[in-house]
Amino acid sequence: MFFGRNTFRFVFIGAGSSVFTMRLVSDLMAEPCIAGGEIALVDVDPAVLGVAEQGVSMLVRHGKKPFKITTHTDFRDALPGADFVFLTFATGGIAAWKKDIATCTRYGLNQSVGDTIGPGAIIRILRTIPVTLQIAREMEKQCPGAYIINYTNPEGAQCLAIEKHSSIRAFGLCHGTPDTANELAAEVFRVPPERFSYEAAGMNHLTWFTAMRIDGKDVYPALADALARSGFAKKEPISYDLLRIFGLYPAPGDRHVSEFFSAFLKDRVMNARDYTWKNNDFVPIDAWRAEGDRRLRAALAGEGLEHFVGGSGETATHFIRALATGETVTEMANVINRGYIPNLSQDIIVELPVFVNQFGVRPQTMAPLPDGIAAKCEALGREYNLLVDAALDCDRQKALQAMYLDPLCANCDNPEGLLDALIAENLQLLPEGWS
Repeated sequence: MFFGRNTFRFVFIGAGSSVFTMRLVSDLMAEPCIAGGEIALVDVDPAVLGVAEQGVSMLVRHGKKPFKITTHTDFRDALPGADFVFLTFATGGIAAWKKDIATCTRYGLNQSVGDTIGPGAIIRILRTIPVTLQIAREMEKQCPGAYIINYTNPEGAQCLAIEKHSSIRAFGLCHGTPDTANELAAEVFRVPPERFSYEAAGMNHLTWFTAMRIDGKDVYPALADALARSGFAKKEPISYDLLRIFGLYPAPGDRHVSEFFSAFLKDRVMNARDYTWKNNDFVPIDAWRAEGDRRLRAALAGEGLEHFVGGSGETATHFIRALATGETVTEMANVINRGYIPNLSQDIIVELPVFVNQFGVRPQTMAPLPDGIAAKCEALGREYNLLVDAALDCDRQKALQAMYLDPLCANCDNPEGLLDALIAENLQLLPEGWS
């Protein structure tokens, strides 16, 4: 369907995330195998959709590729003839996210992010998965051969729901593991990233490096000392502790991996160790957003476009290039385990390396994970299975079971009360079955 082609129809659902949308579109403009086509922008907010259209139009003019740009407030209108559908939306937006964190904090629970694990992720799954499956089922009718390229969090739950409950092909992408690998190369071993090779597997936002080499030589035995000498152990102290405890180094940094281990997010521990990432107060996130908005306004005024044409660091175009040209690439992606990690259950979502070529996505088979790490991944995978079912069936009992299984709820004063509070505050964003 894609091999030998150079024009495509791209749909961005959640295009009102204008800065991220523009960076992804800049990747399309820079990719040699993409000559043109159509970009359909979708967002429920006409105001932010208009800003996104201005920014994308500017990038297309700069890239000098023949792309038609359309805008839509209903995703159904954008899907006919789609080849690749990017999911970058967040049901309820940042306002819902901030309310989630505030509610969890009232119940005595800290979350450094609150979008992958913990009660913040649980309510996000309940309000997001039904929308995602609406999109996938509409795609089955209007563009059954298209791929979903998912960037919506929680990545693992999203990909599990799409693969398990629809016929639409998808790849869920995250730059976290490759970014951590680049940091280890540059800051810890002080070599160019192209000399540093690795394998990793696990769950999204908690992958584990199972091998790392420089020029083909195993450097894992030297990692702990190199982390300490370089100062990286102080920069990412939780990740350093996890290497000491479990024997493998995790990605993508303390901000995310801390949430999978409740002991790190207790008030006494965070204050005593003065971790960089404590309970999410949104100060850095608001600052990132404000800086992005400032640069976007400047670009729209004719200054600073280079910020958006330098590439996003994401890997979506690598997948598209492989499908279109037959070039084989290896990337990290989220897939349902089918024996790829042999000591994990067959039906849980995992993140691991995949081969991609003109025939599609082919997950690699990995060695068994160490028992402690496998136990953590198994529990997390089972929690996501419960939550996807709870989201689609409006099943409070399964959601409650997930709350009590979730690692962060060990720090919560009243998990059941917190779940009911989150549901009550999100009723306008949840299916009617929760009312």
